[in-house]
Amino acid sequence: MTITVITTFHKPGLDLYGQRFLDSFAKNVDKRIKLVVYAENCIPQNPDPEQITILDSETALPKLSAFKAKWKDVPKANGVCPWPERRPRDWNKEFKWDAIRFANKTYAVFDAFEKRLGTWIVWMDADTFIHSPWSYDQFKSLLPSNTYITYVGRGKGSQTWPECGFYGMNLNHPVCHSFLQDFEKMYEDAENGIFTLEEWHDSYVFGILLDKYKDFKENTHGLS
Repeated sequence: MTITVITTFHKPGLDLYGQRFLDSFAKNVDKRIKLVVYAENCIPQNPDPEQITILDSETALPKLSAFKAKWKDVPKANGVCPWPERRPRDWNKEFKWDAIRFANKTYAVFDAFEKRLGTWIVWMDADTFIHSPWSYDQFKSLLPSNTYITYVGRGKGSQTWPECGFYGMNLNHPVCHSFLQDFEKMYEDAENGIFTLEEWHDSYVFGILLDKYKDFKENTHGLS
């Protein structure tokens, strides 16, 4: 079972938290677990090239570049709520409608899936700090083989979206393939996908899809 963690960050993120993440990953994570970084217009220092691969996001993710080119001048894709009268309490929370911003994350996931970078692909936000040694077996225990996806929910009874700072995708499970294909379709056909939802940040879209796949709930593993 191969485990590949993926992440992405831009230059301000690199300076604020990204380099710290890379250094802590190299120091504390079992060397059998690899990390692939989609760097957005920045050049991180690689503390362990045997464990960590750094890709240029613009080169590695042509679909992301096409998505940004198509929607970069469209307000609703850049944090402007298209119907503030329907959302009087939170219309000004730009992240909820910033499709461009969160597409950096989702298209990294889609690329890792397309390239089959591991048996398990694990998304981990780059503002994570790995403060203690993390063994292969400890990591593997978070990724049960009978599940197609593992994620951090918000707790029983919560009405909000999952916490998508950490989630794993089991590429040995056929439902995972279907889930990720549907996830990508939400962006590639955005007018009939993410823009039909109430919000379009990645966690909200992820939660909508989980609900769509509720018939396979027994094949998910919630970490909350």
